[in-house]
Amino acid sequence: MKKQLFALCLLLAGLSLEVTAEEPLVARKPTEMTQEIEFRDPIPFGLEPVAYGTGELSEPVAEMNQQLGDQTLSLKYDPEWGYLREVLKSLNIPEASQLMVYSKTALNPRLIKPSNPRVIYFNDDVYVGWVPGARAMELASVDPLRGTIFYELDQKPSEQPRFVRSEGCLACHAGDSSLRVPGLLVRSFLTDLHGRPISGYSQISHDKPLEKRWGGWYVTGTHGEMNHLGNLFGQEDIDESKTNPAYRANLKQIDEFVDTSKYLSPHSDLIAHLIFDHQVHGHNLITRVSMEQQLHLKSDVEDRLLRYLLFLDEAKLAGPLQGTTDYQAWFEKQGKRDVLGRSLKDFDLKTRLFRYRLSYLIYSDSFNKMPAAARLRILRGIYSFLNATDAELEQKWDVTPAEFPLPERLAIQQIVAETLNDCPEFWK
Repeated sequence: MKKQLFALCLLLAGLSLEVTAEEPLVARKPTEMTQEIEFRDPIPFGLEPVAYGTGELSEPVAEMNQQLGDQTLSLKYDPEWGYLREVLKSLNIPEASQLMVYSKTALNPRLIKPSNPRVIYFNDDVYVGWVPGARAMELASVDPLRGTIFYELDQKPSEQPRFVRSEGCLACHAGDSSLRVPGLLVRSFLTDLHGRPISGYSQISHDKPLEKRWGGWYVTGTHGEMNHLGNLFGQEDIDESKTNPAYRANLKQIDEFVDTSKYLSPHSDLIAHLIFDHQVHGHNLITRVSMEQQLHLKSDVEDRLLRYLLFLDEAKLAGPLQGTTDYQAWFEKQGKRDVLGRSLKDFDLKTRLFRYRLSYLIYSDSFNKMPAAARLRILRGIYSFLNATDAELEQKWDVTPAEFPLPERLAIQQIVAETLNDCPEFWK
């Protein structure tokens, strides 16, 4: 039955399990030459060596599941929170990362609404979803070679709680918005009073301006005169926001809309939102690069990943921006630092997200355990950008020296040289 469900999911994702002469991407053997494809073409991730539905996994939730099976790890059940707090603690996910989404664009649409939002917690590699009253919590963990793996954990007390893989998620999580690979989604949809989507955007990243983000989400924090679509539900709110763009902006609490005592935190922190928007699309790009390498396919995804990791198309900010929890301090504390105390996790939050514009995702498992040849090419591309002449910046990267000044590029080069594991020799 599970194999049948998996086959159905692949078909729903626009992929075929059949091998025919008219389907060269599926029929091509791994030993054949690399085949050129378009960036939005489907990826046959059910085939070897990716083999999404089978094989051993090397991501955090799979490792945690193994520890539960070996009884080297145990989870205590809490009558109020189920296993939520224990799971977050075991995965080193801060409660301050909590984000609240009330649009009915995920599992449990019957339960999700503005007065009972779904919450998401996350770190650099794992995402946890939880809804008050739901049967199970949801987890998404990024495997370096197979993409995002989805799990459920039943919230009833058990002597041996285990994470169960959920393959049905691919019906939504392997489409165009996740780059045709098993990936993650961030959407922005204005909703009616019940959380039903009305209009919006199906793919959000750091490239989208704030005024297009966070429809269907609660947002707590201050952002000056910048506007967004968060905290709005119902046609009356939507109409009011059109004449008064600052309506429900710069909120520091949302207790008037939600009984926040039902959640670990009463916040949906602005800074955590910014990180989430950057990270999800970054993970999907990394997954696509990894799968194309394994399956001997080639689109322009590596060029896209390079630009993304360097924030070359990042939407401008008009700060200062500030959240309502200690998430910002927690996030910066996780950063690896060079001898001068500098880190790729140092925020700017005035005109851009980070002070040093190279994504911290280069430290993530999904990046460092991707196929070695692909990882090396990406790092070489980053190094080439950091050492480019003024003419090369403008001609090859469409960036002026003033937009990405040399002192910042030199600082990034030094930070990476001192902090990145398995840093290539050419970089050192």
